[in-house]
Amino acid sequence: MTTSFIIDQHSEAENRVKLNNPKILTWAREELGLTIDFVAEHFKKPVSIIEAWEHGTDFPTFRQLTDIANYYKRPVAVFFLPTVPPKFSKPGDHRTLPGRLSGHFSRETLLAYRQVADMLHQTQDLFYDLDAPIEFSLPHWTMEADPDGKAIELRSILGISVHQQIKSFTKYNVALDRWRDVLFDRGVIVRVCEMPIDDARAFCLFTGNLAGIGLSNEDRDHGRIFSLFHEVCHLCLNIPGVSGIDNNNRSRDSGLEHYCDRFSAAFLLPASDPDVYNTLDLFQGSTIDYFDIAQAVAKKFKVSKYVVLRRALDLDKIPPNKYWETVLDWRRQDTFLYSHRKKGKGGLDYNVNEISHMGKRFVTLVMRALQSDRLSSLDAKRIMGVDPVVVELNM
Repeated sequence: MTTSFIIDQHSEAENRVKLNNPKILTWAREELGLTIDFVAEHFKKPVSIIEAWEHGTDFPTFRQLTDIANYYKRPVAVFFLPTVPPKFSKPGDHRTLPGRLSGHFSRETLLAYRQVADMLHQTQDLFYDLDAPIEFSLPHWTMEADPDGKAIELRSILGISVHQQIKSFTKYNVALDRWRDVLFDRGVIVRVCEMPIDDARAFCLFTGNLAGIGLSNEDRDHGRIFSLFHEVCHLCLNIPGVSGIDNNNRSRDSGLEHYCDRFSAAFLLPASDPDVYNTLDLFQGSTIDYFDIAQAVAKKFKVSKYVVLRRALDLDKIPPNKYWETVLDWRRQDTFLYSHRKKGKGGLDYNVNEISHMGKRFVTLVMRALQSDRLSSLDAKRIMGVDPVVVELNM
């Protein structure tokens, strides 16, 4: 279908673009959960101007429309469609974060959710073009199932033993990449997204016969690994949505988020493995600071110190009151250190960063399609947001 637009000589100073259906402006704004007041403030315009654009009693200039499209992360052509596109299904909200209204997400979180959904559609098309029969194939269970038992089951399916985890995962980023690879083969596409961690740590969704997981770029690699398997549990429970847990909530093992936390910790440090169980014995009766023990165990298994402490609690190696006292103390320290690290942090090269966030398996899939003439270089660049030539140099 072709669309057209009209440039109206609204004034001598500037050309304004007459839209076919101004309600698309409203649709694009509401899809990101933004109010007219917020948009007006962002663009430094009176509310009446934004309202006039959305009602069709006035029109933006083409430059203003381009700015709007960039902010809403939509192609300019969308705003010249004759009819309003269908609404995007908003994610389920499983967060237990303080001060967060249920179902209300930041613009960045909703953009990240849409980004992963688009990535799933693209992956599905690429699998079809390349005759790669990969689809979601993780087991399904309910919350009545023992999370420790299900963690052992999934370990067996993914085919990575604790011994491999210790010996092969030399760094945290290597561990994260390896877990992403084995999940990719099971139809779970994982992307790191620009998403504020105080709004959401991670989310998951289903599209067609694939599943997707989005992880916050503000988290560290070991935190992403824990969130990754928290979301895997959501997928296996068939309860997709957005996650974020209040670490001050002391209700042990009650509710969906605590169940998924228990599973993730059990998966990464299975008590059935003698190496794990014996290592966690270091906590029992310890008179030294838990931090030193947790750091040593975390480094060995390439998990976070919080996972280590949680497993020590689950296996009755430490008392609950000591667990919560330690967790809250660590959180305070980490929040302080993170805020200072973030202020002084220099960014990585954009292309390297994007390849890392998309994951090498997805990028390799796009490059395969390009090299076999199933995809043009323009389409490859559009899908990845990175020039294919640059990708080859960085892979």
